[in-house]
Amino acid sequence: MSAQLSPLNAYRDRFAEWVSRGRSFGDIEDVIDEADDLTTDQKAALWLFAFSLRDPAVQQLDAQAHLAAVQ
Repeated sequence: MSAQLSPLNAYRDRFAEWVSRGRSFGDIEDVIDEADDLTTDQKAALWLFAFSLRDPAVQQLDAQAHLAAVQ
């Protein structure tokens, strides 16, 4: 008998697979936003996890763009 993953862990595993297959980060963000079975803190943690899986150079460019937008 296999144990069923918690919603948080199921999303984590799904997003890790999506990133490895080149799925858009926007798709991941949409799923996180629409997830009714997660708390706000869980959504934030998943977003950070998924963001951390991205190419570091892309992360840096996105972070710089967001900083520039709020200056």
